[in-house]
Amino acid sequence: MVSNGDSPAGPDMISPEMYRKFAFPYEQETVNEAHICNKPYLLHICGDTDLILSDMVDLGLDAVELDYKTSINKIYDTMHDRITLFGTIDPSGVITYGSLNEVERETLELLKVYKDCPRPVVNAGCAIPKEAPRENIKRFADTVHNMV
Repeated sequence: MVSNGDSPAGPDMISPEMYRKFAFPYEQETVNEAHICNKPYLLHICGDTDLILSDMVDLGLDAVELDYKTSINKIYDTMHDRITLFGTIDPSGVITYGSLNEVERETLELLKVYKDCPRPVVNAGCAIPKEAPRENIKRFADTVHNMV
């Protein structure tokens, strides 16, 4: 798999118009090259990507890992039948600084939204900080395993 983190390409940093002009063409070229090499392609963009979700679908991605700031319902509605979905638990506010109950509640909410998704990968919506308590990470993983 080819995985690309294009963190600053999200609408929190640049406008959707700038994304389409400056990021999309290069992401498209990278997706195409990955596919020529028979490799699936995963794209990660930070921030709230609600405004560019359809553009990302148009890239022909195989998988997408989106930030917790993007609506999980909108991700599901836009992509679930075409793209493998990675994410989107808040790695700081929930996994690192949340209570065990918050971790479990947010994980169950994600599983509920993605219940009919043929290819979900339950994950944090970005990198989990090294300060994240082991117990919270374990609760996250255990909640997923107990529901599958």
